Amino acid sequence: MQPIRSVKLLPPPVLATNSWYDFLWGCEWLQKKPNRPVKRTHDSKKSPDNKARHGWKLLFRILFPLVFVVVLFVFAFALAVRLTPFDASKLVPNRTSTIIYAKNGSILEQIPASGATDLSYNQIPRNLQEALVATEDHNYWTGSSIDMRGILRAAFVDLWKGEFAQGGSTLQQQLAKMVFLTDQKTFQRKFQQVILGVQIDRYYTKQEILAMYLNRVFLGENAVGVEQAAERYFGVNLAAGQKLTLDEAALLAGLPQAPSGYDPLQYPKAALARRNVVLQNMVNAGYLSQAKADAAAKQPLGASFHSLPQDNWNTHPVLTNFLFDYANRYANLGPDMLLSGGLKIYTTIDPSVQSAVDQVFWGHQYDADFPSGSTSGGPQGAAIFLNPKTGGVLGAAASRWVGYAYLGEDRILNARRSPGSSIKPILEYAPAIESGKFSPSSMLDNTPHDFGGGYTPQNDEANSPPQVTLTYGLAMSQNVASTWLLQQIGINTGVNFAENDGIPFTATDRQHLGIAIGGMENGVTPWEMAQGYEAFDNQGIQMEAHLIDKVVNASGQVIYAFQPAAKRIMSAQTAATLTKIMEGTVQYGTGQLAAVPGWGVAGKTGTVQYSYGLTGKHPDWISTCWFDGYTPNMVGSVYIGYDTPSPTQHMTDIPYAPSWWAAKVWGDVTHLAVAGQPPQTFNNSVSAPTSAPATVAPKTQNGVNHLTATWDSTTNAVQLTWQSPVVGGANYIISRAATAGGSTGPAQQIGETQILTFEDPTVQMGGVYTYTVQAVDVQTGANIGAPGTITLAVQSNPGGGTPANNGTAGNNISSGAGNGPGVPTGGNNTGPNNSISGNPQNPGVGGGVPVPPANSTLGAPENPGTPPSSPGAGNAQK
Repeated sequence: MQPIRSVKLLPPPVLATNSWYDFLWGCEWLQKKPNRPVKRTHDSKKSPDNKARHGWKLLFRILFPLVFVVVLFVFAFALAVRLTPFDASKLVPNRTSTIIYAKNGSILEQIPASGATDLSYNQIPRNLQEALVATEDHNYWTGSSIDMRGILRAAFVDLWKGEFAQGGSTLQQQLAKMVFLTDQKTFQRKFQQVILGVQIDRYYTKQEILAMYLNRVFLGENAVGVEQAAERYFGVNLAAGQKLTLDEAALLAGLPQAPSGYDPLQYPKAALARRNVVLQNMVNAGYLSQAKADAAAKQPLGASFHSLPQDNWNTHPVLTNFLFDYANRYANLGPDMLLSGGLKIYTTIDPSVQSAVDQVFWGHQYDADFPSGSTSGGPQGAAIFLNPKTGGVLGAAASRWVGYAYLGEDRILNARRSPGSSIKPILEYAPAIESGKFSPSSMLDNTPHDFGGGYTPQNDEANSPPQVTLTYGLAMSQNVASTWLLQQIGINTGVNFAENDGIPFTATDRQHLGIAIGGMENGVTPWEMAQGYEAFDNQGIQMEAHLIDKVVNASGQVIYAFQPAAKRIMSAQTAATLTKIMEGTVQYGTGQLAAVPGWGVAGKTGTVQYSYGLTGKHPDWISTCWFDGYTPNMVGSVYIGYDTPSPTQHMTDIPYAPSWWAAKVWGDVTHLAVAGQPPQTFNNSVSAPTSAPATVAPKTQNGVNHLTATWDSTTNAVQLTWQSPVVGGANYIISRAATAGGSTGPAQQIGETQILTFEDPTVQMGGVYTYTVQAVDVQTGANIGAPGTITLAVQSNPGGGTPANNGTAGNNISSGAGNGPGVPTGGNNTGPNNSISGNPQNPGVGGGVPVPPANSTLGAPENPGTPPSSPGAGNAQK
């Protein structure tokens, strides 16, 4: 046996890398020795004592950092819990309404706070309590507010998927999210949720927390809390002492995970499956026997719609579904937050435009302007109208009255369909003009032929000219010429241009020319098409589309603020050229029904056949139709079609193409929206770039002079105006920096224009903003002189009186009489026939139905020819 080795304690050493264990043990034999040769004997190398000592040191080196990190994290978390403000009053339900404001400050909607009363813990059925705990947090009664296993499992899944897909939340944490946080999914928000869950657990009993949760949770169909949900789905009044059956309680307990996806009124099969999962969870948690669960699982769903007192608030039903969907998607405000009361939501809606949309899509007086379908009431539809200078939504309809579901489908953001020929201006014609290789008078091959792989698109007219001008090809929607044009510029060139304009394509789409006439794999939404056409109406610049400017909570805090963004899509010259051509589409082409007397209107129709494989002997069957167009101050997209086209759900191409009716609906809305306004026409006089770049006049240092900023409290917008000595024209880049708490943030670009005025509609009351306007050479992109800068403080509480209205940006210069399409070569057509013969089927707003051009036979749909083998290609026309 070796003698016991003496141990000499040393003063604390100077800490070095990998020497924490030396400091803690303070023993001479554990301290690191200087590097020097060590003689090892055969015996010492195999010494059990040395091996054991080495093993302990290695284990300590591994474990100590882990233990240290854990201790440090626990300390930091405890400190965060103690320092995080906790306002328990927010757990008291808000009784004030959520108010939705229009752009001019008027009230669009007042959503009453859900839940007139709160159920006590004893009023909530025991079977509902047990079903919820078994499904959402089975360790609730015995565990804490932190479920480490759930958090680690969720973190692993999130890291594996590369997204925040899992919750891992206890009931306390879910309650914290409902009351204190938004639906944003970030690590920071999750950490806050955990801390607030601990705070809730410290202040309240388990019974109180469970009652608060069940009174605040959103359960779909505008029902917040189990009292409203029981009444909505089953007509059961829990406050009056009525009871839920076991299967009813299980259905309600399964809704919090996905209230819309498990909505028993919209998706009964999914709701039934979810209910039975909850029943099995109750068995696994020991609340229920398997026999009782099996008996309850055999019960029918039994849910039906029952009215609630607060249902009467919805005065703009076609807008509401879009508003709720947009708030959830872009502002992280779920329906539970909008329905819980106390919010002020400032939108970009123009009441006159929204009123026009409401009349056409909700009122029955315009039903005859929609194409007839194979079902009563006709097909569904959607519409979105934007301000091209700001990107703000002026009016919207997420659906028609036909088959309307309260807080149901939003077709503006979700109806993804083939765009038909309405994609042509974005995918082929704009990039062709932008390339400089084509002009409006360029000749296009319009002779049907095999473009490769057996793809042979056809024009609508059997006797269409073999060659046409570019203007004629777009205005008269020639499929062959459009396909030939995309082939000439290259599929990638066209797709890259369109994707920059916000139109999504798949890898498959890039493999075939069928996309030239709308044959896309996934299609587009009305939201994407309206924003895609925006650049045509704003000198080639796209402003990011948005519905909500800001949201203020009950405490007066701004919890969401839109950050404007601008992007150049094409030159102002290309935008003006395409506008001139698409004016022809409305004047003498396929979009004549969109015309508004006295107003400049440009746009494009789109029609999509039902299906090649299922059409059979019905080539006139149509699944979808579009009109995407604009005036000098408004751009919009109208989509009409069935959600699920089938032999019993389709439109027909007789007597007129449904896209003509889409144009008619677009014209109806626009005619109503601009009523009483002086007509405006397009300024298409933008000259082509000269060889010499824009310059600043001699002895001038600034590219921008006399910059002014005026705030209008009625619209809560800042109007910038300036002068410029630039010779030859320029782009003007507008940037903005906000000052808060005495410090100014970085400047961000918020817009770009070629005129001497700009409107910023996204300011907040009480904010201080510094604007910079920089002149930039159109050709080279180089800065011209020094920028103009101005700082403006927006009032917090504007006093009486209405400030002067300084007008809005834009030039309303008449472009004069338009020219018709280029004269085609070949064929026997001498020009379009725009006369109206016979009695119009439906005069509606703005006159009767014009007869199609003489060289267009709309009684028979276009035949795009044999489609390529890739999905979705080639099934689209005008």
